[in-house]
Amino acid sequence: MPQTTTAADSQPPDPTGSWLDERLRQYAATTTVYDEALDASGGLRAGWQPLIRHLGELTPADLQQRSSQAQRQIEKDGVVFNPHDAEGGSRPWRLDPIPLVIAQESWQAVARGLEQRGQLANLILLDLLGPQTLLHERIVPPELLFANPNYFPAYHDLVARPRQHVHLYAADLARNHSGTWCVSSNRTRAPSGLGFILENRLITNRLLPGVFSESNVLRLAAFFARYKESLASWSDHFRDNPRIALWSRGPNSRLYFEDAYLARYLGYTLVESNDLAVRQGRVMLKTLGGLIPLDVILRRLDDRNCDPSELEESTGAGVAGLLDVIRDEKVALANSIGSSYLEAPMLACYLQQICQHFFGEDLILPSVPTWWCGTQQGLSYVESNFEHLEILRAFRTDDSAPIRVGWLSADQQDELRQRIRQTPGQFVARSPVQRSTTPVWNNGGLAPWQLALRGFSVAGTDGSYSALPSALARVAPDGHALSRDMTSGEKSQDVWIVAASRVRSDSLLVRNSRQIELQRIGSDLPSRVAEDLYWLGRYLERAEQAIRLVRLTLQRVTSDDAADDEVRRLAILCESSGQLKPTENEPGDGADEPQSSATQIDSLGANPQSQSDGNYADLPERLIHDAFDQQQSHSLISIVSGAFESAGRVRDRVSLDSYRVIAQLHDQICRNPSAGIHGALDMLPILDEAVDSLAAISGLASESMTRTLGWRFLDLGRRIERACQTVALIAVVFDELDEDPSGELEDCLYLFDSFMTYRNRYLASIEVAPVLDLLVADESNPRSLISQLAIIAEHVEALPRPESSAMLSEEQRLSAKMYNQVRLENVIELAQGDDNGKLSELTRLVEDLAEGLPKLSDCLTSRFLIHAGTFQRHFSRSPASAS
Repeated sequence: MPQTTTAADSQPPDPTGSWLDERLRQYAATTTVYDEALDASGGLRAGWQPLIRHLGELTPADLQQRSSQAQRQIEKDGVVFNPHDAEGGSRPWRLDPIPLVIAQESWQAVARGLEQRGQLANLILLDLLGPQTLLHERIVPPELLFANPNYFPAYHDLVARPRQHVHLYAADLARNHSGTWCVSSNRTRAPSGLGFILENRLITNRLLPGVFSESNVLRLAAFFARYKESLASWSDHFRDNPRIALWSRGPNSRLYFEDAYLARYLGYTLVESNDLAVRQGRVMLKTLGGLIPLDVILRRLDDRNCDPSELEESTGAGVAGLLDVIRDEKVALANSIGSSYLEAPMLACYLQQICQHFFGEDLILPSVPTWWCGTQQGLSYVESNFEHLEILRAFRTDDSAPIRVGWLSADQQDELRQRIRQTPGQFVARSPVQRSTTPVWNNGGLAPWQLALRGFSVAGTDGSYSALPSALARVAPDGHALSRDMTSGEKSQDVWIVAASRVRSDSLLVRNSRQIELQRIGSDLPSRVAEDLYWLGRYLERAEQAIRLVRLTLQRVTSDDAADDEVRRLAILCESSGQLKPTENEPGDGADEPQSSATQIDSLGANPQSQSDGNYADLPERLIHDAFDQQQSHSLISIVSGAFESAGRVRDRVSLDSYRVIAQLHDQICRNPSAGIHGALDMLPILDEAVDSLAAISGLASESMTRTLGWRFLDLGRRIERACQTVALIAVVFDELDEDPSGELEDCLYLFDSFMTYRNRYLASIEVAPVLDLLVADESNPRSLISQLAIIAEHVEALPRPESSAMLSEEQRLSAKMYNQVRLENVIELAQGDDNGKLSELTRLVEDLAEGLPKLSDCLTSRFLIHAGTFQRHFSRSPASAS
């Protein structure tokens, strides 16, 4: 076993007298390279003994159970990466229950190397985009800058301000067979991984709470406190509480989870390109309260996508005019635009000389040996050692894995040689990355998987850099699988840097130098977030109504005394709501086309007899199939998917508990292997659980969300959707009542969870007038139509609007009109039939509301959810808050 050890780096074996002894002996026999846990003699390295002793006290079943618990917790938290990979689906983050342990004494050299490289990266960026002494003194070739496909001349005047432009630096690390750490790549544009490190630490600490404290693991909070302090220092105004936003690429980004996680943890506003605009020489955040200037932006976009007016405009991302604002020093970006230059693999060929130039010292962390093919000497070496090297593009434009030449066929090698000879300056070659191994829990035992680390250092307010006392660890049986990007690899591990003595706990919360102005409500909700919350509310309410309808239908049609009229009536309701395809519709007749709110409500009042041929023998099977048909835009499974996607877009605004319950609902309906394929009796428990989840979501929103604009738009969506559903149901059920309507009325009461209330009030048989009163005009019933309209009117009154406006807004008039119309209706008259036996007064009311509710929704969307105004809106207190 070719491993280098020292007395300080290893400890004699510490037999635990447990099942783990034999597993460790088997593990030691399979390691052939430097191992992170065992030295050459098979003894435990420094820091590992408390962990191994604790694991030995568990049984293999206990450890497997904890591993399963960790994975379930990760899935509950929604930790995913690479949402749009080759298979088109998201993959949960897999965490191994065994952490990687590194003694602090051993880690100190790595930390110093990360800090040195962070400072070096900042100096290189300042030089390449400034005086260019590295080019003038021929320390680096001009191709390093000017041949880079990411090069734009516009970058040159963006880094004049004296500060750390590489705010966060990351390096991908590998330990070679002699035990030396080497850097395989630099990450300087927007290094990812910090969010996953935090999640790894949180989960592992829960799994191994006692041994975590006993092992004296260094904490992470001090690093993130420095991270926040440094960003805040870049603001020219409000340094104690500056406006800082995390600029994400959006839900389609493979790292959107991390963006939302970090925004929540650091307390920053999560924004996307459409949330930002340049106005009056500042970068503004579009909010419901108007345009708010930002001081610092923590970006996740590529350099070339940041400003379509000066850089690339084909991506549809970015903020036009951003570079001008940066030049005027009215906003700071971390990391600065242009920092992607430093990720070029070609730079590794010259880092040693650059380090000598700036610091007069060698690199503490050497790079993996690399040769640029753009020089005759480099090309000659590469051709002479071709089969023993890896080939990479000289400039990083994607996350393609290096090409291992020795694995190619003879024809493929010849083809690659020709490509390099044609454009040698576009290629580099390097020695294959050697990796150490570390213990991983696999198939009930310990396996030596190869290891890749990503270490981080952050700039401080004094210009120095500090390394994170941990790292992102990725492990895989095949080391080459770790060479692609941060999301490659089979599993991750928490990385414990352990001290010899007890460590103190730090907090991310720091005391400001002056008192922050107290606030209880704000208008800084981005319009995009308001829209997502609004549609989250609508989808959730729509899902609840669909689930209740499908459940009631299956309960009724599977009972022994189900009457034909009752089955037909419920089938019509299912057809009207989109949960059941009408049997008479043929492909291409428009039955599957998406409908607007107005179209849905109008269609529900159509002649119900024309919607079906009366054949319901196979209704349960058809209903289950259609409700779980992902191709139908209004099916139950599509509605729940829409709710889950909306929640995912506002992860930083939705509480962790709420998101977990929404994810649970999504699993129950969309990922449950039993859903949609079994019979009615098997489906009913699934639907019962889904109703429970929806009730939990409602409770969390009601009891846990502060009454800000985010809550108002979420609740507005729910109330408008519930009102639409109530109007639609009344339009169908009361269009033509049977001579004995008790069955239809009872179904109505069940669907709106009002049956028990009716029975408690009216012990007699079910009548039309009392049912209409309970569902339409009873303000004490939280499910009634008037209750929804009253809450809608209250929310609309509390929305921001210009103080100078003397007139009611269109949405105020619409909401007040509908509320007062229902409030003034005489329920007895609504329940009375005309000469033709029709409830004409009720029909009139339904038609008015079917027209008004979509108008109100469209009005709210155009005024608040599509932000186009530039005036500053202010809040006016609602009647409820004024009291």
